[in-house]
Amino acid sequence: MAEHAAETDIVEVPELDETLEDLLIQVIEEAQQRMEDGEEVVPFTAVIIDESVYEETHVGSTEECFESAQTAIAEAEGARAYAFCYDGFIETDEGDKDAIIAEGGLPGDEAGVAVGLIYTETENGFEFDEEVCFIAEAPNFLAGK
Repeated sequence: MAEHAAETDIVEVPELDETLEDLLIQVIEEAQQRMEDGEEVVPFTAVIIDESVYEETHVGSTEECFESAQTAIAEAEGARAYAFCYDGFIETDEGDKDAIIAEGGLPGDEAGVAVGLIYTETENGFEFDEEVCFIAEAPNFLAGK
């Protein structure tokens, strides 16, 4: 999924809903653990319905993964929040940086958000930044709910 890029034109970080923020952090930590365990990070969604979190993986080209994720989220009845997590990159002033990216949103909000955890691949594995950073607004797959 590295060919998908989130653009970083917005400098002001919006205040995130606590449920959404927790879900975004949770999926990034899960993807980070997979990478540390030597596993591939297959794009996946996590949806909160009632008090449960449901995950689904999405395979295919970048476009197919995004379409599959959008369809899965749109069809999730009673979703309170969602996150879509994948391995990608962030365009920065210092060039492209590899990152675990999580996009998410809440029902009825016009836009979602994208956050990321930048990492560097080393001969001994991966080195991850200490903090997740805000990237930009993102499409919200729950905007119409």
